[in-house]
Amino acid sequence: MADQQEELEVLIARAAMADRSAFHALYVATAPRVYAVLMVMLRDQETAQDVLQDTYVKVWGRAGEYHSERGEVLSWVIAIARYRALDLLRASKRRTNFEHQAGETLELSLPTSDAFSELTKECLNRLADIQRRSIISSFVHGFTHEELAVREETPIGTIKSRIRRGLQRLRECLEQ
Repeated sequence: MADQQEELEVLIARAAMADRSAFHALYVATAPRVYAVLMVMLRDQETAQDVLQDTYVKVWGRAGEYHSERGEVLSWVIAIARYRALDLLRASKRRTNFEHQAGETLELSLPTSDAFSELTKECLNRLADIQRRSIISSFVHGFTHEELAVREETPIGTIKSRIRRGLQRLRECLEQ
């Protein structure tokens, strides 16, 4: 895994210098996982493909902004994709339709794709159920803190604390 991260760091650094072949290699190495995350969030192949394209346009333009001390390359790219998908959901009001269709039976489980490593899944499963649900709801399904507070009839500060503590525990687990 460390070798893959090092390879991605070299590719992003070369892409920052406008190396198209490095950018293409970066895309080939990361796009399937980014697309899997987008499919979970957007549940629409065409929209996920559009957001994937937008994501890599931003990655190309912002490659020089990546800093390895802040996290892995793949995580950085997924974060760009996730924020773009959330912006799109909010702007198009698809979120309201999705929540209405899903109702109270929304399955807040991890995606079955390889978007999450086995280690990530294992660490998430070690969290308290309420922390795991909150993190998955927020980071996978794209719910805002406010939406979670309304949905769970819980103060927003409690939701934020729950997610923050869960992420701290998750980070500790992943660093072991």
